[in-house]
Amino acid sequence: MENLPSIRRSLREKKPNKRYTIDAFEELGIQLVSSESDADAEVVQPYENVEEDEDFAVGNNCEEDDVAEEDYISADDGSEGSGIKTSANNLEDGLSHASTENISAIGKAAELHSSELSTPKAHHTKNRLEVGTHSRGLPDPTHRGSKDSQVQSLFGSASEDIIHFIRSRDKWANDVILPSRHADNHGVGGMDNFFSHTQKKREWEATTSWDWYYSRGRGLELFRKQGLQILNSADAMKYMAKQSKTTHRFLMGPYGRQQAFTLALGCAMPLEVAWRATPPGESGGSNNYKSSREGWMLNIGAKVRCLDWAPNQDSKIQYLAVATNDPPQDGARKLSGTASAFEPWDPTPACIQIWAIWGSTAPGQEGHLQASQSPELVQVICTDWGHPRQLKWCPVPRALQDKEAEGKICLGLLAGIWSDGRVRVMDIQIEIDWSSATNYVKYNSATFEAKPPDTICTCVTWLSSSELAVGCANGFVAIWDMSDSIMLTVDRTHVSDSRADVEASATHDTTPRPVLYHLIHQTYILAIVCAYSDHPRFLATTSMDGYTRLTDLRAPSIDSVLSQRSRLGVSVIEYHEPLQAFIIPEESDGIRIHSLRRFFHSLNAARAGSQVLSMSVGHSHSSVIVGCADGTTFIINPLRRAFGSKIQQYQQTWFQHEWTRIGECMSRITEGHKLEKVNLTKAAKVEKKVKDGMCSTTIYEEETGITQVAWNNNLRYGGWAAAGMGSGLLRIEDLAL
Repeated sequence: MENLPSIRRSLREKKPNKRYTIDAFEELGIQLVSSESDADAEVVQPYENVEEDEDFAVGNNCEEDDVAEEDYISADDGSEGSGIKTSANNLEDGLSHASTENISAIGKAAELHSSELSTPKAHHTKNRLEVGTHSRGLPDPTHRGSKDSQVQSLFGSASEDIIHFIRSRDKWANDVILPSRHADNHGVGGMDNFFSHTQKKREWEATTSWDWYYSRGRGLELFRKQGLQILNSADAMKYMAKQSKTTHRFLMGPYGRQQAFTLALGCAMPLEVAWRATPPGESGGSNNYKSSREGWMLNIGAKVRCLDWAPNQDSKIQYLAVATNDPPQDGARKLSGTASAFEPWDPTPACIQIWAIWGSTAPGQEGHLQASQSPELVQVICTDWGHPRQLKWCPVPRALQDKEAEGKICLGLLAGIWSDGRVRVMDIQIEIDWSSATNYVKYNSATFEAKPPDTICTCVTWLSSSELAVGCANGFVAIWDMSDSIMLTVDRTHVSDSRADVEASATHDTTPRPVLYHLIHQTYILAIVCAYSDHPRFLATTSMDGYTRLTDLRAPSIDSVLSQRSRLGVSVIEYHEPLQAFIIPEESDGIRIHSLRRFFHSLNAARAGSQVLSMSVGHSHSSVIVGCADGTTFIINPLRRAFGSKIQQYQQTWFQHEWTRIGECMSRITEGHKLEKVNLTKAAKVEKKVKDGMCSTTIYEEETGITQVAWNNNLRYGGWAAAGMGSGLLRIEDLAL
């Protein structure tokens, strides 16, 4: 064997150095290379201090270590309990024998390993085997990797894997922050469906995927099953938000020239009023401001808990579902004495508000928000199930039947989680000739209702037109297929319009069973979202155990991957289809991109000034809105971040909301912020948090935070955005350029 080069010279007689191996097969007595190629084998010689170097303290018995005691090797290298000894000369396979020199080296390596583990400095010896070692993980293309390698690692190497990303890049990469309303002559920019959601797929989803609903008239029967009851305004007051104040005062307008406005409960004010009004005591001062703000400020009356636009609405009227988080009422209590987050609450009156916002019909102004028509509260859905904790419209395209469109406006299926721990789905329809008066409708039951035993539902997402994925407080994820359970219920039970029959049918045990009930996390699941529409079987979940997990529902026990653990629970997660990645906030107030192919690895996309409370991804563009605890609402385009670290990332503050409890409990809206560059380095993150040598975190008033944000998911009105605040204000604005 060729001698290894020594570190220093010695006057002693040169003898072969001891060999230590990291080959697992050789340690078991199996040599995968011939004895003639020993010189080519990887040999790692750990180094010690000069005083402890055994290579310079070899005794006279060194030669005995290199001599085999017997010309036999044990055959128990793979079979347990085997004591058969076979002569090395009888082995026909020359690649399966171990030399006697290697046997002695293995013994010395084992002794050295055991001695290192017994010493206190064993954890410092991991760098001793750096020479000759190789990483068995996936390569990181962000370090000394080309742009091609980065794209291939994020999207794949085949052309069909990256074609959607390339088309999305060419379409929306030039939109630095805000989305553009129309494409230019080259087709760059503008609102469009995602390229992975092809026309053929949308047509199939709009027709065939809804057969379970329309076959045999089940849609009409399901709507009747809800037992709707019309209420007058006096009876519906107990379901509305309880507030001691019926007005809200706030400051808004150009910076340095803001004015005070008072907004009554349930009323709206145009945003342009604050920019075109003349301050008191001045003549024509602020009239020089040219406002292009198309939007409204509404007073909902309580903290906005849920916010979502109704899908599949191509008319000029867009509908927004809003739910508030009222303080606990008198008599409201938990059903048990354990932790409130893990137990259901007693059913209490609550409501869901459906607001109508008008779009412009003027020539050349299609898709713009109409400032001359004030938003109206068209319907209030009253329930006795507790307060809604999450609301999600079914995003699947839907082609309405002719008989269904007669006299009704179908808003779609609305899934939600209520404080009684149950998940429900409601079929929401409003009258097509509704007047300016608000309709109050009580839902005595839901189209679909379920709850796992001994736990509560915490979050929900849609997988398809009939499938729901629900996270639970015990760490399980339940998948329900409404088409199976509803077909059995409707076919077996006669549905009537009378309330007595509805209550009688509810006494039967018709609780649907999930098609999948699998343990994903160790404790409370905070958020859940699927990769609709290109990969709806991939499910991402966040939990209070600090992990974010990506699971393939086709094999949940095998195909799953974890991200890096966070010290704080993440309650917000969204899927960005053009990037084929999930957008997840981190504990240090940053926004990170987790690709489907490299979920364990992440890229910095933005930097927030405080904890992220809400987030929304555009449905017809690539921009993302982020709402924070300090009242800041900013917008980013994470699609640019996938091009590489040398691409400058920007973010734009939409507005900032501040609330104070001093005096009248006023709010202040600050806007007109300039575009800012984002420093995504770790040094900038640490420097921002460190003050006077200490890492600090600011706690803000609950009413200051931006609790919910939402992009409009309809193609023509994809630039409309809504932001709900903890103070009860709701801002709706057309942000498209």
